[in-house]
This record gives sequence, C-alpha cells and structure tokens, in this order.
Amino acid sequence: MSELQYAFLLGAFLGIILLVGVYLFEGRSFSKTGNDKYNIFRYFPFEINCFKRNNKASYIYPVVQLIGTLLISSCFLFFAIETWHNGGALIISFILFAISFLTALTYNALTFIKLSNYQLHLIFAVIFVCLNLLELVLSLFFLTNANYYFVNPTHQGTQIAVFIIIFIILIFEAVLMFNPSYKRWNKMVKVDAEIFNRPRFNYLAMLEWGNLIIYVLNLIPLGVMMYF
Repeated sequence: MSELQYAFLLGAFLGIILLVGVYLFEGRSFSKTGNDKYNIFRYFPFEINCFKRNNKASYIYPVVQLIGTLLISSCFLFFAIETWHNGGALIISFILFAISFLTALTYNALTFIKLSNYQLHLIFAVIFVCLNLLELVLSLFFLTNANYYFVNPTHQGTQIAVFIIIFIILIFEAVLMFNPSYKRWNKMVKVDAEIFNRPRFNYLAMLEWGNLIIYVLNLIPLGVMMYF
C-alpha cells in the first residue's frame, strides 16, 4: 500500500475513535445531571455538548469533535491526492472532498445551535442532510461510472460492490428523510423557551444522528475504490 492509503486507514480509524470516545464521555456526563439516560432516538446532538463558556476545560469536547470529523474528511483528501498521483478524475475527487469538508463544518455548527433558535437549527439540519445526500448521489454516479478512473483500474466487480453499498446507504437516508413525523416538527419545541416535547422517537434528533452515521459510512465506498 502507498503512504496515502495508510493515511486513509489511520484517518478513518482515529476519526471514528475520537467521535465515539467524546460522545460516550459526554453521554455519561449527561446522565449525571439527573436527566434521563442519553438516547440518540430522543435527544439532539447539541444536548450532549458539554461545552460551557465559563469552563475552559470544556473546550476540549468541541475540539475533539471537530478533529474527529475533519479526520474523516481528510480521508476524502487522501483519496483525491492518490487519484491525482494515479492520473485519475482529479476534479471529481476534490469535489467529493470539498463536500465532505463542508459537511463536517455544518455538523459541528449544528451541535451549537439550540432549538430555542428553531429556524436556524432547522436550516443547518437541512443543509447537513442535503450535503450528505449530494455526496451520495455524486459518489453513485461517478464512482460506479466506467468512464471515470480513480485510484485503481476500473473493475466491474468493484463498481457493482460500490453501487450496492451506496444504494443501501441511500435507502437508510431515504428512511430518515421521508419519515412521516416531519409534520410534527413544530410540535417538538416551544420556540420561546427551551422546553421540548419528548416523543419516544424524536424524528429530528434521529435525522441528525442518522446523518452523522451516514457521514461516516460514506467512507466505505471510497475505501473500496481506494484499495480495490
């Protein structure tokens, strides 16, 4: 394997470890406040955020989260550079990286926007979802297209595998996006106060957490193209 291929694996591994680690730690802190045990099906990403302006030690949480998401985005950069070195589709590769980078920044911003600012929160949530969807659609069109060359020579088996993986992720995204409970968004929050209705399954919270998972899953088809 080349150095960039090793860097891809390292970036993905460290990024996932940092994100899982910081959320496990913040989840434990959330439970100690006397509230219910943190549940991604009910609570939003911003609610697990331990950052407090008057506590300098708490700055480490958003910093670790930012580093984790940027490490995942860096895998797209390593893929683009490796594609460049192999004379592949450079522009498409860097477009995929740019979208991944913007997705990371959007998600990090979303974790700081409370539902008391409902419209802004919803705008960032929609942008986050749309960027993920755009990444998937572009990957489906270009990574499986025999007319485009990336890191390795195009093989039909690789194209089929990538198509199946992306298609499954798109189904997951569709389930998140087209949940009929979207009609109850305005009932999930009292806009002028931080008081929330807590359904057993909070659609908007699941949409945000689900798209973070999709953001990470986008590495799988890219990895297939990187190594096979």
